[in-house]
Amino acid sequence: MSNFKGLFHVSLHVNSARESIEFYQKVGLEYMFELREGGEGAEPWVIYMKIAHGQYLELQPVHAKTPEGIPDNEGGVHYDRNQTAWHFALETEDIGTLIRSLVEQGIEVFTGPDCTKRVNSIEDAIWGGDGCRIAWIIDPDGTPVELMEQVGQTMQRKHDAE
Repeated sequence: MSNFKGLFHVSLHVNSARESIEFYQKVGLEYMFELREGGEGAEPWVIYMKIAHGQYLELQPVHAKTPEGIPDNEGGVHYDRNQTAWHFALETEDIGTLIRSLVEQGIEVFTGPDCTKRVNSIEDAIWGGDGCRIAWIIDPDGTPVELMEQVGQTMQRKHDAE
């Protein structure tokens, strides 16, 4: 039995938020919302585009100010500035049970892709700016995998009601 509901999003680094939004709208994706650090005039650090109900493309401009910054190749993540595929996210209905299971199997769980702070239980997981409970793991090739549980009225649920 799977621990996951499905693929939640794929995240891409982009050079221009506006150009990327326009491109993916032409492809047929729907703009949902964006989050900003540093005020209204700042470039968004994350933009959500809807692929289908419950499935999203997350665009992260490389020059935007982010809450945690773009990894600098320290810790467990290798990031190349020319890399566009950044990470993917899996949605679970019970992140606490998932964390416990992963830790019991010897898989390291972290608060972010920089691997600086470990998660040993639900109490260590973080809240994302979108209202999701979040933890991270790193696959054997260094690919960050975001684990997400939507709790209550998340930004995704607000903009993608059933």
